Amino acid sequence: MVPTKSPVHPVVVEGGWTEQTQEEIKLMELIRHTEAQLSEVQELQSKQNSPVATKHKAVQQSSLYKQPNTKQVWAYLNGGRPEDGTYAWGRTLLDNCSSRLKMTHPARTLYTRDGELIQSWDDIERDMVICVSMGHDFITHKELKQVVEVRANYARIRRQLGPQATDLVVLPSTELLSLVHLHN
Repeated sequence: MVPTKSPVHPVVVEGGWTEQTQEEIKLMELIRHTEAQLSEVQELQSKQNSPVATKHKAVQQSSLYKQPNTKQVWAYLNGGRPEDGTYAWGRTLLDNCSSRLKMTHPARTLYTRDGELIQSWDDIERDMVICVSMGHDFITHKELKQVVEVRANYARIRRQLGPQATDLVVLPSTELLSLVHLHN
């Protein structure tokens, strides 16, 4: 127990039973993986027993929307962190990613963790980590933070110094102009 200056929490418990051990973390990951597999099996069983399933077996498409077999992947949002993702699976992987990640717009594009565009169902492997996008180009979490920071700085400067502060005109240096005149 460690004393603090906070009147709300004058004493904080550190270590011991309050922190997860490596074994507990591994067990939680195993539980999540098992739950995802169970959901996948239940989904397959329910589709095999429904009369609609026979209609879908006749239709074969090679798009990312409807697939001949089910694959489970770890999906995260474009610009997000992979650890903030969730398991997604199914024949309609884009739809499942949209709902599992609670996306405001439907998923349209899938990327590998390295930013390579996934164009075919065959490019997806079981338990693969994929980045899900609403159609935008691939962007890492670090790059997204930089874009947000630039936008925030732009808005801050306009608010503090007025809209004319961001009206920039870039002119070439006199040295560059003299070099251009020499070569012409």
